[in-house]
Amino acid sequence: MTHPKHLIQVFRGNRRIASGVRLTKYFALTAAHRLGDDREQRRRPVVVRLSDGRRLEGEVKDCDLLTDMALVRIIFRKGESVPLPGIDFDAAQPGESWTAAHQPPGNGVVLRGTVSHVSVIYQSTRDNQAVNCHQLRHDGSCGNVQKFAGSPIDREHPDPDHPSVVLGLLVARPTATTASANTLFAGVIIEAVRRFDSFRFRPEPSQPPSESEQIYTVLQDPQAEAAARKDETVRAGLQRAGVSSYVNLRWNHRP
Repeated sequence: MTHPKHLIQVFRGNRRIASGVRLTKYFALTAAHRLGDDREQRRRPVVVRLSDGRRLEGEVKDCDLLTDMALVRIIFRKGESVPLPGIDFDAAQPGESWTAAHQPPGNGVVLRGTVSHVSVIYQSTRDNQAVNCHQLRHDGSCGNVQKFAGSPIDREHPDPDHPSVVLGLLVARPTATTASANTLFAGVIIEAVRRFDSFRFRPEPSQPPSESEQIYTVLQDPQAEAAARKDETVRAGLQRAGVSSYVNLRWNHRP
């Protein structure tokens, strides 16, 4: 079986506890509820298995129970080079088809379905904090959906060699929901960017980036943006990738 390059598996010891999605060379997201029942358990180190089978240490940098997402820093051995996976992130469209990147070995089960609602309130607090998520419908072919926790949810495409477009990752079913039994919930990347302090946005670089704290910098360049909007190559590329928009990021950590 081939494994999508953006898919990771998270272990404690020899026990797999969740899947996850690589965001950058150094950082990945997984489902927070799978890391433990209390803060101390959730902060324990993990082992991250990459798509090529290599196992690396992982540090749980942050857990956000409101989104049910956890940020994990992948610790590479000295001199080890691991390129970033070819991956796009995009907002889901109502009614479009999706598949879970994680597939349990041996049984050939694929978790798939359609997007019911693009943006619903996932959870909220008494002080009016609220986070949104995608609400999904699965086709019922998989009885135990818990084993897919943390899996990236990819836009379904008829060409298996087409670059992956990630819509979110599977999170826990909120306790207050009245949605039907075949409803799943996917945390969205924009909420992770909003909630985690490790994502730092600056109008311009003011100091050298810290490998453990700053993932990327967004630079405002009106001339470059205007030129990109007029570029037929850019428009054609977006259409081929199946995405409606893009943001040009200057990555601080390159492979």
